[in-house]
Amino acid sequence: MTLRRLTTNDRFTGTTVSAAIALLLIGALILPVRASDNGTPSNANAALLTEPKTAADWLRRGIEEARKNDLEDAIAAFDQSIQLKRDYAPAYYNRGTTYANLGNRRSAVADYTQVILLKPNNAYVRYDRGLLRADAGDKQGAIEDFQQAATLFKQQLNVKWHQQALSKVKQLQQS
Repeated sequence: MTLRRLTTNDRFTGTTVSAAIALLLIGALILPVRASDNGTPSNANAALLTEPKTAADWLRRGIEEARKNDLEDAIAAFDQSIQLKRDYAPAYYNRGTTYANLGNRRSAVADYTQVILLKPNNAYVRYDRGLLRADAGDKQGAIEDFQQAATLFKQQLNVKWHQQALSKVKQLQQS
């Protein structure tokens, strides 16, 4: 199950953008695999892909596994990344998104909460946690997340997402 299926169509855009932003935030950590003349990965990159050593290596492995839709292996890789670096917000975020795609909202919310503790000004993860809380029936928690996201988006001069978060608050308050 993907996160897209957990949310309504109007929520899909928020999830997609949030995931894209998370990947952009960690994009500097992702090394492209360069092919050698014979079309195989270079030795250095092949070793990196087969023998992760650092939290960033495990994060890259998890992202690659998630791209291949091998979500259980992705979670295991994110677990390794977190074990090596307990305060590694990108690993928590990606593991949370993977849990959400598996339908495990409770674990996804827990990981998003950890990201918020580590990066309290991340409006997108608050928005995403709000989506999960709304889907789980936690109306008050979702409203709080969307309100906090709206405040952060406004501070960051992100008018589009500020309005989108406020719209979610209004929808929940009217339901």
